[in-house]
Amino acid sequence: MSDINKMLTTASDDAEQNRRQEPPEGIRPQRRAGTGNPAVLSARRRAEQYLQLAELAAQAGKPTSAATRDIILPGRGDSEDDRLGAKLEEVLRRTLSPQVLAGA
Repeated sequence: MSDINKMLTTASDDAEQNRRQEPPEGIRPQRRAGTGNPAVLSARRRAEQYLQLAELAAQAGKPTSAATRDIILPGRGDSEDDRLGAKLEEVLRRTLSPQVLAGA
């Protein structure tokens, strides 16, 4: 095992053992901005399907849960790209003249 893998394993084990303890003085736990309170979705898959999803996630360099979100959210029109596109469209509609929009 490489040194970085050993360090990550040690840090992970330490965090797991101490996860119920208060953080050290001066350390404030934070969530990523805008995440709110996450909910968990459970979806049953056959072992082969799960392995395919895990392989796709590994190829993308992401955890399986993140790869799953990347598949589900765009299907709902709820991905970061969809929100960015909607915001851009809103800004353009407010700033461009009706004649320019009519030619688009």
